[in-house]
Amino acid sequence: MTTSGHTSDDADARTEQKGHPMDTVDITPTPEACRQIARLFRARQADAEALAARAARALDNLDGTDDNALAPWDRALLAAAFAALSEAEGARAFTMREGVEALGPYADADDGEGSNDAP
Repeated sequence: MTTSGHTSDDADARTEQKGHPMDTVDITPTPEACRQIARLFRARQADAEALAARAARALDNLDGTDDNALAPWDRALLAAAFAALSEAEGARAFTMREGVEALGPYADADDGEGSNDAP
């Protein structure tokens, strides 16, 4: 008998009645799943680095031009947006790089083509 007055058999019966068996599910990632995660992280890292570089170039181009089509406040707003975008995407690329490193030997695998199942 438990402290609530119900036996464990009662709890099992209630669980079965609701249609939710208490089975254990193994969610341990396989080596192939880890390699796929590393590929996806690397792709996202490359995208983030490219976007950060484009934002930095746009900021440099904005600073280097004397375009009368933009009001001073618009120029300042665009400069702040490009700087924030460059910083955010740089941070995202760093996070993706850390994720790949956290996968350890799986990240260095040969993209699943061979049988290199790292420990």
